[in-house]
Amino acid sequence: MSDLVLYPGCLIQSRLPFLEAATKFILKKLNVKADTIEGFTCCMEPVGLRSLGPETWKAVGARIHSIASERKILTLCDGCSMSLSEAGAEISKEKEKGIMNEIMNDLGRKVTVTEVVGMLEFLHSRLDDIKKNIVTETDFNLAVFPGCHCEAACKMKGLSATDMLSDIVKALGGNAIKLKDNLCCGGGLAGVDSELEKKVMHESITAARKADAIAVITSCPFCFLQFDMVGRQTTLHITELVASGMGWQVDPHTYHRTK
Repeated sequence: MSDLVLYPGCLIQSRLPFLEAATKFILKKLNVKADTIEGFTCCMEPVGLRSLGPETWKAVGARIHSIASERKILTLCDGCSMSLSEAGAEISKEKEKGIMNEIMNDLGRKVTVTEVVGMLEFLHSRLDDIKKNIVTETDFNLAVFPGCHCEAACKMKGLSATDMLSDIVKALGGNAIKLKDNLCCGGGLAGVDSELEKKVMHESITAARKADAIAVITSCPFCFLQFDMVGRQTTLHITELVASGMGWQVDPHTYHRTK
């Protein structure tokens, strides 16, 4: 059993499986062992499902933490990072722990809370190792866009998602262009207010194009889908950029809506 458990998230497994493949390639190149989480379920990410059933959200988080069995949880989705981190903080409270233990007892489990590490944070922590494994440099102007979920999850640890994403792009030989703060992809408004969703997304796309970036670089699968499928803006996920730089013999652009 490794000290790390891989939690891909339902969005990546159902719609962006090539990002999981890129991640596994990176882990193998870095000689990092990560067990795939058993009994996978959705984390009930923080935008919609959490507000509809807060107790269910905490119970789901408690179960996932319990399955990890004190191993660090490596998440590929920033929404999962935020949701599982916040759920862990909630169920660590003495009152909540008692309630969650009653629920976990019915599942034959015990409440344990472990550290949640987002893929961006993990990549940044292994930056020196990544540099040693680069076989192809990325000579592009990339607009750095970590996304709201990633910024929030990193802020909980006193980290800057924008800075970490920029550092990785630079390490790969690219030019990281920082956009103005507090930009959003508009994904949280999908299905609620489509006109406002498009306006919010357009603001971010316009900022990227004005910066002369050839693509948006993000660590969030929600942002990736918004820009790639809805906004039709050339977009790259940080895992495919790193994997390609390390010699991944796959052209992920065939899975993009924009190329």
